[in-house]
Amino acid sequence: MTYWQLALVFGTLSLLGFGGGKAIIPQMQLDVVVQHHWVSAMEFARYFAISKLAPGATNSIAALTGYAVAGFAGAGVAALAIFGPSSLLTFGVGLAWDRFREHPWRELLAKALAPVVIGLSWAGIVAIAQGAIDVPWTYAIAIATTAAVLIFSRAHPGVILLGSGIAGALLLH
Repeated sequence: MTYWQLALVFGTLSLLGFGGGKAIIPQMQLDVVVQHHWVSAMEFARYFAISKLAPGATNSIAALTGYAVAGFAGAGVAALAIFGPSSLLTFGVGLAWDRFREHPWRELLAKALAPVVIGLSWAGIVAIAQGAIDVPWTYAIAIATTAAVLIFSRAHPGVILLGSGIAGALLLH
């Protein structure tokens, strides 16, 4: 039953991931932490950090969660479920997008969806913060990391995230 649950949760999230992996983080956190209790909020925040450091999509957090729930098979099921449906949908939409390349609605649609994607990304940040920011030092690290991203916008986010992790390890342990 667990494999089917993983496939259903992450398959549904795959189709909701409009605008990229960050867009589904709030719903993923709700599903895997609050509803199914597969991982804690702190574990979810850690998995998110690992998924940002590793090459590839943010959605690799699904494989980490799947592994926590059901080992390597769970990781495989979750990874296929999070990447499969959206890949097929993207392929189909891409064919339609090319077919209607001369229509004026394409540009209007792209402009209209940009704020939606930004809003969903910020909602993901809030969901992750709930499991990661809990004591004064973590607030300070979060503020410093945000400032570093804004100031050093050309720096690789993984480097800033790694520096934040090191600061957290030194200050909190």
